[in-house]
Amino acid sequence: MPYLGEPKTKQSYRAVPQGQSVVDEIELHRKEFPPKVVYIEDRTNPRKPVWRHARLLYTSETGGPIRRGSWAKLWARNIKRANAHLSKSGSKVRVPEGTTLHDLRHFYASVLIKNGATPKQVQMRLGHAKPSITLNVYTHLWEAEADRTADMMEAVLSDVP
Repeated sequence: MPYLGEPKTKQSYRAVPQGQSVVDEIELHRKEFPPKVVYIEDRTNPRKPVWRHARLLYTSETGGPIRRGSWAKLWARNIKRANAHLSKSGSKVRVPEGTTLHDLRHFYASVLIKNGATPKQVQMRLGHAKPSITLNVYTHLWEAEADRTADMMEAVLSDVP
């Protein structure tokens, strides 16, 4: 039985900025597949579950909530579609077979780090309760960056007579 559940932590409630291409794709999806109203069990308060109507942006092929058990098939089909689209567009990029949704989370964090995001920024985007959690998982990516500390000092002291 599908249900709405409470997020894992308070930090799970967050806004994640999106690039214009993502906003545009979501808008296209909404035009082709308008959000559907479904009747679903809401367990966001586990002590008082209630049945209510919810508008879902993503639904199953039958228009209902996506069930956890059918997610793997849906995900595999979407990876194939993505790779076909990438191939058709001439891109050499592919989604590796066996990629999970959690792998995309790691990819997202890796891209942020590679492009200069601070541990605090990555923590906020991933919804980690503390920066130490982010650092425990991703320190190796920050360490992989070239050590530019000497250049930083040189730049500051270069004007000193």
